[in-house]
Amino acid sequence: MKAKWYEKKRVYIPLSIVLGLLGFDILYGTLSAKKDDEEFNPEYYSHKNAPMFRKKQASEK
Repeated sequence: MKAKWYEKKRVYIPLSIVLGLLGFDILYGTLSAKKDDEEFNPEYYSHKNAPMFRKKQASEK
């Protein structure tokens, strides 16, 4: 019985590499958009509309 084209390893290996690079690019793009005067907002996970980054306080610079 011959395997279908989508059941072969030579399809899944390049596909997994491409999807992995795409995920890494999105992560890198998100973190590279962070400015130097911003920090991670710890309230991001507890509040629905909280931004991921917030401006640093004047005393923390």
